[in-house]
Amino acid sequence: MDATRTVLAEIDRAVRAAHFRPDAPSHDSGAHAVYRRGSALGDVLIGGSGLSALTTRLGPLSVHGAIVVWLGEHGPDSARVIISLVAGSHVGGDFVDAVEDVLRLIHSRGIPVEDAGWSRAADVDRTSPANPRRAAELGLI
Repeated sequence: MDATRTVLAEIDRAVRAAHFRPDAPSHDSGAHAVYRRGSALGDVLIGGSGLSALTTRLGPLSVHGAIVVWLGEHGPDSARVIISLVAGSHVGGDFVDAVEDVLRLIHSRGIPVEDAGWSRAADVDRTSPANPRRAAELGLI
């Protein structure tokens, strides 16, 4: 349980550093946490203009992105934590950097990670709020 708290705290720190802001998920969504950045309007204006390299980190008009964190039991002595970019391909680089930072930190603290730590969001179980389609259905995007 201590390792899970550490991982969740590191995820929170890293995604905030990547300019995502926390947003409370609905209680019935099954998501542990949701983080958002930018807006759909910013995504259209900035992403479509070629200015995304300069302005992806600027306030509410930055490029849209949404992250879902899901927490579930995996075994008696382990937990499964999924952090998924469910919207915002333009912010993918910042998301990857944040997750890599988390993985480095948890490895350095001796917390085991079952796999390489990476998979496609679309490959997450379809019933999970960390799956982009399910996140959209739940209104998390």
